[in-house]
Amino acid sequence: MNLALRLAEVGRLFPDHEALVFHDQRIPYATLNYWVNRFANGLKKLGLAPGERVLISLENCPEFVVSFYSVIGARGVAVPIDPLYTIHEVAVIARDASPALVICNSANISIFTELARKLPIPRGFIVTDAAKTIPNAYSYEELLVSSPADDPARPRERDDVAEILYTPGNTGKPKGVMLTYGNLYSNAFTFARLCGFTPQDRTLLVAPAYHSAAQTCVLHASLVAGATVVIHEKWPGARAVLQTIQDEKITFFFGPPTMYVLLLEEPQAENFDLSSWKIAFCGGAHLPVQVFHAFEKKFGLQITEGYGLTETSPVVCCNPVVGVKKPGSVGPPIPGVEVKIVDYEDQPLPAGQVGEIVVRGPNVMKGYFNQEEETQKVLRNGWLHTGDLGYMDEDGYVFIVGRKKNVIIRGGLNIDPREVEEVLYQHPQVFDAVVVGVPDPVMGEEVTALVMPRGHERLDPAELQAFCAQRLAPYKVPRKIQCIEGLPKTTSGKLLRKEVKRMLEHMQENTPS
Repeated sequence: MNLALRLAEVGRLFPDHEALVFHDQRIPYATLNYWVNRFANGLKKLGLAPGERVLISLENCPEFVVSFYSVIGARGVAVPIDPLYTIHEVAVIARDASPALVICNSANISIFTELARKLPIPRGFIVTDAAKTIPNAYSYEELLVSSPADDPARPRERDDVAEILYTPGNTGKPKGVMLTYGNLYSNAFTFARLCGFTPQDRTLLVAPAYHSAAQTCVLHASLVAGATVVIHEKWPGARAVLQTIQDEKITFFFGPPTMYVLLLEEPQAENFDLSSWKIAFCGGAHLPVQVFHAFEKKFGLQITEGYGLTETSPVVCCNPVVGVKKPGSVGPPIPGVEVKIVDYEDQPLPAGQVGEIVVRGPNVMKGYFNQEEETQKVLRNGWLHTGDLGYMDEDGYVFIVGRKKNVIIRGGLNIDPREVEEVLYQHPQVFDAVVVGVPDPVMGEEVTALVMPRGHERLDPAELQAFCAQRLAPYKVPRKIQCIEGLPKTTSGKLLRKEVKRMLEHMQENTPS
C-alpha cells in the first residue's frame, strides 16, 4: 500500500464523503480521485517519465493536493517548495534536483521562466490559475479536462523515491531528503491510527503543506483515514482559525508553538463554540511548558506535543493523544519506530543521561539526493543520527534539550544561518557577518544578524534587510541587524556562536523598551 493507492481505495469506499474544503469548494473523494487520475495521465501525456522530478511551488490549495498525488501516481518524484522563494533560493534547489517539470501559479511563474534560460526544464510549466496566457506554459485546467480518467497504473514499489524535500544543511546549501512510498505511507498511517482518525474527523490545514510536518500529520494522515481536510492557504489570523474550527466542526488542528501562542493571545476566543475540537497537535519546535498549561486553562484542551524531522517523514515521537502527557516531553517513540540515546561513540546511554537521538524504523529516509557523503554521515550502523540532543526517562518519554546543528527554527520553519550569512556577504559594504536565532516569545526564535562593515563604511540595517528580502523568503530575512566592530572567534578563526548569542541577549536586555 502507498498514498496513491490508498487515495484510490478511499475514493471507492467513500465516494460522496468530503475530502477537501477550500473556500466555497466542497470536493468529495470521488471527485478528488477523478482529478488525480486525469492529471496524472496528463503528466504522462507531457512525457513525464518514472523518477523524473517535478517542482511544486504552490500554497495550500486543492491544486497542491491534486498535483502531489498525481505526480507520485504517475511515478514521478514530487519536490514541493515554498512558493515565496526568490529566484536565488529556487535556483539552488533546481540545480540540484534538475526538475523535468514545474507546477506553479501566475504569481511565481516569472521566476521559473527566467530560471529556464539557464537550466533546462524539458517538460515545461503548468500554471494552476489561467488568469492570463503565459507563453510556453500549460494550463492546469486544460490539462485536467483533456486527459483520460482511467487508472494511471499507480506505483507499487515500497522503496522507490516518491518525494524530495529540501531541508537546511550546515553548509549554506540545502539537502534533498529522499522519502520513499513506504516512508510516507507508514508514517501517515501510524499517525492516523495514533490520533484515531475516522471519516468523521475534520482536520484543519493551515501550516504549509510543502513542509513535511503539515503534509504528513494533516494532509496524508487525513486522506489515509478518509477524513475531511479543511484548507487555508496560510495562517489567516487567530480569530479566523477559531471561526473555522467552529463553523467546520474541526476535530484536529496542527501547528507549531507560534500558532498556539497567537491563539492564546486572541481576546475573543471565548466567544467561539470549539466543542468539536478533540486534538491540538504541536510539532516543528519545542513547546514551552507555560504555553501548554496556559492553553489547557483557556481552551480546556491539552496540547499533544510530538517530535520529528524531515529525514523521518517526519514523526518520531508523540505524547499519547489519550493518556499521560508529560509537559516538556515529546512523548515516547511511535509504534514501529525505535529511538536510542547514544554518546559520541554511539554507545547507548541509560535513562536520564543526555546524548544524541538516533532513530530506526520504516519512516527513515533513503538518503540525501546527490549527497552520498552526507548520507553516510547520518545513516550509520543502521540508525539515523539526528543531530538533536536529548534524554529518555524511565517511562520511555523523550526530552529534547538542544541541537548539535545550528539550524534556527522560526515559527516552526527551519532556517540555515549559513544561507542568510552568504546573502549578507554578497553586500559590498559587509566585511563579516554571523546569523543566529535568539529567543522570541511568539516565534520561538527570531533571525538576528551581527555584521562588521568593510573599512569605515556606514551600514544601514534597513537597507541590508531590503537587500536580503530580494534574495530570501520573507521568514529568513533578519528581523534585527546589529553593526559591530568585531565578531568573537578563536585564535584559529572559528566563530563562537554561543558567545554571539550571549552578546545579542545582553544587547536585548540593555535595550530600552
